[in-house]
Amino acid sequence: MKILVVDDVGYTCHFHTRLIEQFGYSACSANSGYEALNMLKTDNDISIVITDLMMRGMDGVDLFMESQNLERFTDEGTQDPPQFILMTALRMQKNSKDKDILRLKLAEELGISKIMFKPLDQEELKQTLHEMAMGVPQISSADKAVDLYTPTQSVKDAVKGIIDSRNPGAAEQFMECLSQEVASLKEFLTALETVES
Repeated sequence: MKILVVDDVGYTCHFHTRLIEQFGYSACSANSGYEALNMLKTDNDISIVITDLMMRGMDGVDLFMESQNLERFTDEGTQDPPQFILMTALRMQKNSKDKDILRLKLAEELGISKIMFKPLDQEELKQTLHEMAMGVPQISSADKAVDLYTPTQSVKDAVKGIIDSRNPGAAEQFMECLSQEVASLKEFLTALETVES
């Protein structure tokens, strides 16, 4: 798995690329949306893109939209588009008619995986990359890729909602549901071990 950092400010691009490498990931960088798009066309190892919102030419939102239309293939078949983290120094409290704010709102509507505000919280970035990496498992040719990030995020959101609501009944029901699903996964793994042995 490789992470692509895109920013037209050289120092920022270099800093975030080195930071990601310190987290233990393989990283590469591009200084424009156009350069990043060309890299995505040729490098199927790129699974996550961290891009600035405001860049000359092709901004982060345009890059995201263009990347969704790329045809990427591996030995296992068609590859899903990369997950995106959008970086921005903007804050939503500004004038909502500002064109850059409108671009940020569009990013939210398009379903970009994560929007992070500059200066990036390094621990939050590290945790986010870890969670995203769970959705890009190292798979053998016999395995099918599975999106683990989306359901994991849904579970975390549900847990947060239950805690915020201070509803013990909902907490007990949710834990029971999770226990049943964990039991199903254990049965699946046991069955696999039986077949393989």
